Amino acid sequence: MKKKIMAGAVLLLAASIFIGGCGIKSVSTDTGAGYTVTDATGREVKIPKKPERIMGNSASIDTMLLGVVTPDKLIAATEADRDPAISYIANDTKNIKMTVPLMGLSMELVTEAKPDLIIASTYTKGEQLDLYRNMGIPVVVIKGPRSIEEVESDIRIIAAATGEKERGEKVVAKMDEMLTESDKRLSEEKGKKPVVFLVSQMTRYGGPGSMFNELLTRARLENAIGLAGVSNGQMISPEQIVKVDPDMFFVSTDRESDTTGASRYRDSSLANPAIAQMRAAKHIVPVDDRYIYAASQNAVYAVRALANAAYGPIFDMSGEKQIRGY
Repeated sequence: MKKKIMAGAVLLLAASIFIGGCGIKSVSTDTGAGYTVTDATGREVKIPKKPERIMGNSASIDTMLLGVVTPDKLIAATEADRDPAISYIANDTKNIKMTVPLMGLSMELVTEAKPDLIIASTYTKGEQLDLYRNMGIPVVVIKGPRSIEEVESDIRIIAAATGEKERGEKVVAKMDEMLTESDKRLSEEKGKKPVVFLVSQMTRYGGPGSMFNELLTRARLENAIGLAGVSNGQMISPEQIVKVDPDMFFVSTDRESDTTGASRYRDSSLANPAIAQMRAAKHIVPVDDRYIYAASQNAVYAVRALANAAYGPIFDMSGEKQIRGY
């Protein structure tokens, strides 16, 4: 399960930094003159022409890419892209022949695909990025987002790299519109903020400094991990959980495509005698992984879904779909 959830987090956690002016210095996509993009590491990347064969190295990157380019521009899709239980782009990617494994891009796959642009995250080893660059492929790096603002910065960098700046701005505008609507509705909730603890095999994920913490905060919820004094990347003990005494546990929704033991891990964690006696053990709420590990433009849906999980159906999720700028 750990491998799957780690993949889900990376899948649902990959890429971002704020760069003013969308990180783009000049654009000339039709003349062949090329353009230069400044990526999240500060590197200036020359892109000779508007890309036609693009590769990402995570599901979150693919999701952001397909917010600004059409599916025919992607030369490969990750395994997680194709899973409708966790992906917004399963239908978009069903006809893309090449599959990027959960462990990332291999040199063999890159050599076969012959991409004219790679969008990678800062989770990628530097030596691997250098190998791509040495093949003459433009590589644009974005950071794993820890906030909605960073997601929007990711979108702008990707839009600049693909020569679709206007589409990127449309995606950001749609995100901001949804967030404004969500904030307005949540401002009507006047009671004590519910305290939530996330049960996840990513045992060091979810505290302050993580995207999940940002999403909980935007959903007007308190994070039990933060209240225990634990930051993202640190372990939290059962004793600390008991001391915080959260109102509810969030757990991943079961799904058929998960073959790595998610339910077993959940059941084992909740069976701990100290945990089983807590009042939160009587209020266990399943939440889809696409919300728990949201790391793309669609994270705005996660804010609403997490709020619904705690407050009840205060948001209508029936119109949920991939956010696009075209």
